[in-house]
Amino acid sequence: MPSQVSSEQILFTRGVPAVEALPNKLLSECMQAALEGPDGKVILQYGHNGGYLPLRQLISEQYKVSPDQVLVGNGSLHLQDIFAGFLLKPGDVVFVEQPSYDRAIKTFRRRGAKVIGIPLDLDGINLAALEQALAQYKPVFMYVIPDFQNPAGVTTSAAKRQALVELAERYNFWLVEDVPYRTLRYAGESLPLLRDLNAERVITVSSYSKLISPALRVGYLVGPLPLVKQLTKLAEETILAPVLPTEAAVVEFHRRGYFASNLESLKQLYAPRLQAIVKAIKTYLPDVPFAEPQGGFFVSIMLPPQFNSANLLERAKQAGLILTDGRDFFADPYSDSEDPRQGERFVRLPFCALTPDQIEEGVKRLAALLQS
Repeated sequence: MPSQVSSEQILFTRGVPAVEALPNKLLSECMQAALEGPDGKVILQYGHNGGYLPLRQLISEQYKVSPDQVLVGNGSLHLQDIFAGFLLKPGDVVFVEQPSYDRAIKTFRRRGAKVIGIPLDLDGINLAALEQALAQYKPVFMYVIPDFQNPAGVTTSAAKRQALVELAERYNFWLVEDVPYRTLRYAGESLPLLRDLNAERVITVSSYSKLISPALRVGYLVGPLPLVKQLTKLAEETILAPVLPTEAAVVEFHRRGYFASNLESLKQLYAPRLQAIVKAIKTYLPDVPFAEPQGGFFVSIMLPPQFNSANLLERAKQAGLILTDGRDFFADPYSDSEDPRQGERFVRLPFCALTPDQIEEGVKRLAALLQS
């Protein structure tokens, strides 16, 4: 008898938390406690323009900075947009990893930037390509996801982290490190944040979307005090006030010890799913190289040219396999590089919201399509 997953639709699309990982009952407790607590009326009023002060204090202790160096906003993408809007003028250059987070690319372009993709190796940015680009362009900032990168799953090596901050210092540009997956490490040891190597040159952004719930819309930015003060003023002018009730619920989530226990539950849920997708790729696509992550939400593959990737999205859909267009993750999907079709051959495989059986079935279907 065929298994149930052999006939169901498999969604390798958005990197969303598993439904069973969302702590709705714990959050209900925390939200009620926040509203009924001493700050209950405070969090229903305007104010706290940089974010709920107890949350900024909590984050500042984590990053060993002043609370005034922390800006809390409605998700990290909101803060990236404010940051980009403050720094960029039309025609300015921004570097991103290639591939990179598709929504960040769109955000920077919407703010008028010329977005240049720097090739990503299995251990982080290609430094030779970066130096070549720096000889041609002067970026305002470079956007990187150093831990379990979206979409590639790559973690930037210690040596390349050091090289990035040295190049940022030498060529006078900001580094924006986006670290929403950093604490979702299922094996191995953490590497230093870029800000640990040069705090004056680095803006760190992250969120609670993958760690508690996306719908909370709680993200944060950590940076040098003069910059954060200006960004806080711009945030106030843009949204007037942050969403204080959800920010207060996050504080309560921490206070009750739920954050630490929830993080461990996430690791126990997601680690076998990562193992499943790594095993499935090695089994069904044994000749395809890929970065084997130790955490995060994503594994990705670059299909060799000899594989049949023509009309892949449509053929996959007909086979009950839903994929994201790989070109969206490339700042230069149709460039006149040596490999102009690389975006068409790139496949991101988010694994956290799928069971191990669904993951194996999905990769098996993908392999059959590529060899048909």
